Order: sequence, then structure tokens, then C-alpha cells
Amino acid sequence: MTEGAETPSRPEARRLTPADVHPRQSLGGFALAPDGRRIALLQVRDRRAAPDAQRGRVEETPLADVCLLPAGGGYPQPLTATGDVPHPAVWSPDGRRLLLERDGALRSVPLDGGPALPVFSGALYRPRLAPGDAHLGTPRWSPDGRSILLAVREAPETSLLLVGADGRTQRRLMTVAGTIAGWDWAPDGRRAVVVTLGEDAREGTVHLLDVADGAVRTLWREAHAGYQKPLAAWADGEQIVLRSNRSGWSKLLVFSAGGPEDGLRALTTGAWDESAFRLSADRRRLVFASRADQPGSGDDLWSVPVAGGAPARLTRHPGVNVPYGWGPDGRIAYWHSSPTEPGDLWSIAPDDGSGAGPAPQRLTWSAPLELEAKLRPPDEVVLTAADGQAVSALVYLPAGHEPGRRYPPIVWVKGGPTGAARFDYAPLLSWLANEGFLVVTPNYRGSTGYGVPFMEAVAGDGLGRSDLADVLAAGEFARAHPAADTARGAGIGGRSWGGYLTLMAVTRAPEAFACAVAGAAISDWTVQQAQTETRAYDRWLVGGWLYEREALARERSPVAGAGRVKAPLFVYHGEADLNVPFAQIGPFVDRVRQAGASVEYVTYPLEGHSNQLPANQADVLEKTRAFFRRHLQPWNFRDNPTAGQTG
Repeated sequence: MTEGAETPSRPEARRLTPADVHPRQSLGGFALAPDGRRIALLQVRDRRAAPDAQRGRVEETPLADVCLLPAGGGYPQPLTATGDVPHPAVWSPDGRRLLLERDGALRSVPLDGGPALPVFSGALYRPRLAPGDAHLGTPRWSPDGRSILLAVREAPETSLLLVGADGRTQRRLMTVAGTIAGWDWAPDGRRAVVVTLGEDAREGTVHLLDVADGAVRTLWREAHAGYQKPLAAWADGEQIVLRSNRSGWSKLLVFSAGGPEDGLRALTTGAWDESAFRLSADRRRLVFASRADQPGSGDDLWSVPVAGGAPARLTRHPGVNVPYGWGPDGRIAYWHSSPTEPGDLWSIAPDDGSGAGPAPQRLTWSAPLELEAKLRPPDEVVLTAADGQAVSALVYLPAGHEPGRRYPPIVWVKGGPTGAARFDYAPLLSWLANEGFLVVTPNYRGSTGYGVPFMEAVAGDGLGRSDLADVLAAGEFARAHPAADTARGAGIGGRSWGGYLTLMAVTRAPEAFACAVAGAAISDWTVQQAQTETRAYDRWLVGGWLYEREALARERSPVAGAGRVKAPLFVYHGEADLNVPFAQIGPFVDRVRQAGASVEYVTYPLEGHSNQLPANQADVLEKTRAFFRRHLQPWNFRDNPTAGQTG
């Protein structure tokens, strides 16, 4: 231990439990009623995981019900109590009914206590959309309430169906090779705007659909759909609002239903992203989440007229903010979360013109105070990679940190590679910091939120090179941090893509880290691309199919450098992982052991890409804690002995 370093205190009261890191309860699926008086929400009261013999893996089933919350706040009143509602409810245009999916069937449920009406029987397709966008991928009532648009999928095709609200009619409107990302009715109820993605999800297309005759016309093609999914919604009259990445950032545009050639306007500009957006009840204004004027990775809510004008900032609420609905009175319901707030529903009124800005109102309180007391917000920093690239990162310290204390540093590499570590709730990182470590998590190249070129720098020749350079730079930053105790070096860890970069680090820079933890990690691209269920995505990452880029795939595989590993490893993997196939990790572990390095290797039968069984989740946390503590924290004879001291 270096002179002046102190043993980090880890008060039991501040330690996060496995249940804190992997919560079994949550709120979500918010939908504001058309009259703005109530909010339907999905309350998950437990998540039950069990082996599915037919599928050969563990499956998790949320026990969830729909509740109704007064828009002004109060206690949610349960609408269902059977725990069998897996997806958010959808309001009818008159606010008298809700669409609920239960037991594999879509039902229209009246709020006056009458009988539920079957609408559609069969599995619905719901695209994977970010919070705030999901309403565009749910069954959608027509403006007159007589019909419903919904999607079904029979891989590799997805179809959009028109069903009668009484369940008596059904018609297939369009079928695409690939997936449908979202759909929205025109105010006249005769047309819809539909966004589709190609089979590799890298390209998107915006279509105009005539509901009466099924005619489809292409309005827009999006080349960078993998950055942030393009989505379109119908505004007032003949105007369509589109979120597009064409400028290199995710921005909001508006054009005529006749097509962009009839007039295309940028509603937002600037070198930052806009994300979820919602139109007002009259479809003439929209509220959106934006990173404009943000020094870090959070965002705030802004409003802009569809007709154009300067966007107005609505919130100054540090963290991540997602709009969920805009009532007729102009009050906006939104979700807010931050590193010290797991997330709750808030609302905010329009600016009253005083210039002071509206004050937000909290509607739900989902996290116990004792949990928030265990959380400390991270510091947001910018570090520089060896080639001069600026990289943002978050630095977590224990909740009880005091100036002068120092901790062994760990670089924790997020999964992805797309996505980002943001100023948001991240219980795993807080858990690791509270165990007595300084934790740095970088937004390496490949991450989203920093422009399309930054994301695409990870693909092809940048695979395992540009992102690895950023991770190694994070290691240098962590070791130089004033709160770092480097007496025993620095650790590295991660899961999924984070596991891949961890293995790349210990094979390409074997002296950089003293120990490493890798979960569900890619170790051999030849096995990965041949067996994964995400082959099209992997093709983009490698820059082609295996036979086209075989030399690069082999050179960027950790297994090729397994003989260079010096740091002790803890490696774990689910045996039923279809995303990162399990078959590749065993040979990597064998080669590392043959080279003389130490490997703790644990597999979890029937678990997929992430562990679902609570016992396995807790086991990974305990093994990770013990591993990092044994290899990084100061030795003593009482509670952190070496292997020799325990013999």
C-alpha cells in the first residue's frame, strides 16, 4: 500500500444489496388519458425467473398490473390485480376504454366496469424502442376509435394489420422484410405514417400508407438508423415530424405528407442529440428531450412549435428526462431519473411568461429513502485517448467518500458497443464503488450520443482498436486520479461488449491491468458470427461477413492473444447465451490456463446473455466483489487474506 493511502471504509449501511442492483419491482409504461386527468401505468410487483424446458433457457416473467394515477398525483388505483399484463395499456380516443394484452390476446377493457371485448388473438410484435418512443410501437386506435393498427411478426417478415375495435374484422395492410419500428395515424384517420427497418436494422424507411386501399409510398430513407431509430409522428394537418440522423446527429425535422420535396424544415439544429418527443393535444407543438446546453450526458425537456421557431427550455432537472404525454391543459407528464434517483413520474406546466420557468411536480415516489442514501452522483469528465480523441467518462466514488481517502481504481466497461453511460441510474456502478473502489466508465468510440461518426468509428477496421484505445486511456486516467490507490494496480471489468473489451485489454496490453472480470464476452469472432442470433449486427461491426473479413476477425479476437495474458481473470458466461454464444469461451479459458495465467471460470446452466435467476445474479456480484477485493485492496489477516494466508 502506498504511503498516505487509507483503507476505504465500507459501512454496511451504504452497501447495496443484490436486490438493489437487480430490482424486482418497477413502474413504467405511462400513458396520459386524452382528457389529461389520469395516467395509466404498468406496475411490476415481481419478476419471476424459471427454467423453460421447451426453450432450454431461463425465462423471466414480470408480474405486472395496470394502475390509474390522478394526473395531479396521489395513490395509484389498480385496474387489474392478476399480475398478467405484460405490456403498457393504450387509451381509446374518448378515454373510456383501455387496450390490454393478456394471455396472448388483445382486449378492449371499459373503465365503467363492463365486460372486456376481445379484439385480436395472437402474439403481437412490439419493436424495441427507447422509453418515450414506445407508444409509436404499440397497438394504436384510429382517431374515430373504430379501428386499431397493430403489428405481427413471422421472421424475417413483419406485417401491419388493421383490426376492427369490435374484433370482427382484420386486414393485412403491409408486409416488410425486416421490422416495423413505429406507426402513427393521420388526423383524418385515412392514412398512416410507418417507419420500417431493414433486416440488419442499419437502414430505415418512412412510408405513407393509405389505410383504405393499402397503397404505400416511400417518403424518406435513413442511412444511419443504428444510431437512434428514426421515428415519425403526424402533426397538425398535412405535416409529419421526423427524428432523423441524416445530419450526423439525431435531430427533428418536419415535412409535408406530400414528401420532403414539398418542403423540408429543421425544427432543431446543433451538434447534439434530440431523443423522445411528444406532440401536444392539438398537434401544433411538441416537447422533446435534448442535450442542448448540457455540459454532461444528461438532458432536459424543450418545446417548439411545429410551425417553427426557437425551442424553449422547460426543465433544468439534472439527469435523464423523458416526455410521456401532453395534456389538453398543456401540462406535460415526464419521467425523470438520475444517479441518485432510480426514476419517477413528474409533471410540469407551460412557462407562464414570468421568465422564472415552471416548477416541476413529482407524482410518484418509487425508491425508498434508504436506497437513495446509498447513492452518490458520479463526476463527469473528459479524457483524451492516445490518438487525441476526446472521450467522456463517469467517475464513481463510494457514497461515504471524504476528501483525502483513496481507493483501488477499476475501469468498468459498459456493454454495447452502441448506447452510452449517462448521468442516469446505474446501480451496478454505485454498488461497485460502495464496495471500496474508484470506478471509471468511459463512453468509448462506438457509443451513441456523440454523433454518427463517433459511433461508426468502432465498425470495420476500428473494431477492437479505436474502442480499446479509449478504454486504455480510461485506465491511465483512473490510475492518475487523486482518489486512486494504485499500490496493487488497477482492475478492469465488463459484460457483453464490455467483456469483449476487457479480454482485448488483457491480451493486447497485458501490463495495463492487475486483474480483470469478463462476463458474456466475445472471445472468438469466427464462432461469434457463425452462431449468434444477431448476425446482421455483427456483420456491421466486423465490416462484412466472416469470409470477407476473416483476417480482421481473427486478429481482433481475444483468443488470438490468450497466451499473452498475465492478469488473473474471473470469467463467467450463461450456457444458453444466444447473443454471445457460449461455445467460444471455453477454448479461450483453456488457452489462458495453458499459458500459465490464473482463471476463475464459472458457467450458469440455462442462463442466456444476462442472468435472470436471483441466485445467479447474487452469485456474480459476490464473486466479482471477492475477486476485485482479493486482487486490488490491501491485504490483511482478518478479512482480506491472500490465498496463502487462508491455507
